[in-house]
Amino acid sequence: MSRMLRYALTLACSFAGAHPWGPTARANDGEAHWIWSPAQTKNAVPIGDCYFRKSFELPESVEGAQIQITADNEFELSVNGQPVAKGVDWRQMQIHEVTGHLRKGRNTIAVRVTNKDVGPAGLAVRVIVKQTGGAYEGFSTDATWKTSVRQFQGWTLPAFSDNDWVAAMSYGELGYALPWGNEIVIDGIGARFKVAKEFEVLRVMRDDQVGSLIAMTFDSRGNIIASQEGGHLMLLTDSDADGVHDKAATYCDKVKNAQGILALGTRVFVVGDGPEGMALYRLRDTDRNLVADEITKLMGFRGSKGEHGAHAIRLGPDGYLYVIVGNFTRADATPTARSPYRNAYEGDLILPKYEDPGGHAVGIPAPGGTIFRTDADGSFVELVAGGLRNAYDFAFSPEGELFTYDADMEWDRGAPWYRPTRVSHVTDGAELGWRSGWSKWPEYYLDSLPAAVDVGAGSPTGVEFYDHYAFPEKYHGAMFGCDWATGRIHAFTFERHGASYTAKPEVFLEGRPLNATDVCVGPDGGLYFCTGGRGTDGGVYRIRHTGAIPPASRVVSTPAPATAQGIERALTQPQIEADWARAKVAAVKQTLGEQWEPELVAVARDKNRSVAHRLRAVELLIFFGPRPTDDLLKALAADQHPTIRAKAARLLFQSDDAAMRTLLVSLLSDKDALVRRCACESLARRGPLPAAADVLPLL
Repeated sequence: MSRMLRYALTLACSFAGAHPWGPTARANDGEAHWIWSPAQTKNAVPIGDCYFRKSFELPESVEGAQIQITADNEFELSVNGQPVAKGVDWRQMQIHEVTGHLRKGRNTIAVRVTNKDVGPAGLAVRVIVKQTGGAYEGFSTDATWKTSVRQFQGWTLPAFSDNDWVAAMSYGELGYALPWGNEIVIDGIGARFKVAKEFEVLRVMRDDQVGSLIAMTFDSRGNIIASQEGGHLMLLTDSDADGVHDKAATYCDKVKNAQGILALGTRVFVVGDGPEGMALYRLRDTDRNLVADEITKLMGFRGSKGEHGAHAIRLGPDGYLYVIVGNFTRADATPTARSPYRNAYEGDLILPKYEDPGGHAVGIPAPGGTIFRTDADGSFVELVAGGLRNAYDFAFSPEGELFTYDADMEWDRGAPWYRPTRVSHVTDGAELGWRSGWSKWPEYYLDSLPAAVDVGAGSPTGVEFYDHYAFPEKYHGAMFGCDWATGRIHAFTFERHGASYTAKPEVFLEGRPLNATDVCVGPDGGLYFCTGGRGTDGGVYRIRHTGAIPPASRVVSTPAPATAQGIERALTQPQIEADWARAKVAAVKQTLGEQWEPELVAVARDKNRSVAHRLRAVELLIFFGPRPTDDLLKALAADQHPTIRAKAARLLFQSDDAAMRTLLVSLLSDKDALVRRCACESLARRGPLPAAADVLPLL
């Protein structure tokens, strides 16, 4: 059944009503096209007007007629010389009943389109007419429409001769042609994105500006550093200071296809294909002209540089750099003896081992995908965890816990060894159990950590924790995770369960399509995501909460009042993991000078302060120095609140003092499971292991 017939049947069923034309009705069997004058270049149309006409003969009177119209940027619509409508937003396709404007004989649809800025421009119109006793006919925009870049007297009238006008150029069908894509809302129905009514989605940068993007982050100035698929690093800036990024420029053309980006003050760490191959690089803009001019290789990678290669990089709560790599790749360095993840093994298998018959991941041994940490010079590698399939990104929660969103093997669905996409809580030394082929470890294995939640089939990409106050309280501390394949962004909320966490998923945003590859929180508290991958439509979008700023559940995320001074500004700075947030805290430190450390230590020790503020004080000492002293950690290890004791246990690994080691061993018998786990991780990270008698009771 043709598309025209399907829509005609839909319209016929409702024709007896006052509004017989459905909002999804199409104008002809081939759908409306985006069109423009062939005298101008598609993505470089100058500012100004362009004129369009479509004339047609109607041998009978009109029973019903409708026009659906949108234009980039503005339009004025006339029918037979009579003004009908104006529009200023190409994302909103207007619907107009024009039965009374048409007549037997010659009729003309005329549209003036105004391009407001240099760049793409286009017109898309559906015209559907039903003559009395006849069938539905369509006269939608295509190459049969006439166009001119000059205005003529009487050009909107049927009697005007447009023989000297040229045929319009088609850019492709409505819904598919770029850069507009499938973002048109038709009479309030059919929006590209489905999100709760108190949120709005704004396209910040288009595909023609940035191309297919695969990773992004914010720098200290609030600019976006983004990576093109197969291309270079770009810097997206807000040139007119209106709060919307609008200018794209090259930041570094020496590193390509970067799948991980971390801005850290004057440095930018990237995981990509650079001058010395696939590696972790450190970039600097030494002359402050917004272009990286210093590139230093810190560490190479062996194996694939593609989708199963090295991925995201993050700053950990301990001040080290963390990197996640897919199951086809390894860090090209020998892990130190201090690595929490030391003894990867396949497991006891019934031979022979059956691997994927299509050849995927055949011969890839344990540990599969891994997470490692290093310092800002790449001077060592400590393996943190293994047994991942191909997690593209990971993030640290406001409490300092590491979570990732791992991929499935899609064609294993239905097999007993199929493992769905899942969110995992990754502790030091964690084994997540992925193995090539049929030998994946089931969750009931004692030496394999279960998922925090199984999500289902999909293709996970970027993740980010939300620690701002601009979204409703339910999302404070939630992790947003992109699923490229299903066109969704999930919001995962966590609840502590013993020494670990369980997660609850919620579909936060759906799209048609939603090929989201990465997600970040901006200085305005908006959730930004980029699109692209596998050559698909690229861009940058912002999700903004349109209601009143709600109260925060975490005290740290409460916005600091305008009158807040000194250390309070640092304690209440939202989204501390972002470089733009750390830049604001650095300014506070500079202002306080010698008072910085004693004020933070006082807050950390103050039992009358909120737990969130005390934890933040410790984090600020780690990120900005000086690191917490043994005396401070000893006091915190004896605190009445388990979260404070756990924080101390995490950091005691750094001490060489024998008394601190004894204190850490004593925390193995703490009454709280979280404290006991953190003590175990810290002991495994450095120094001699404790006596078996101290550890066995924990099993």
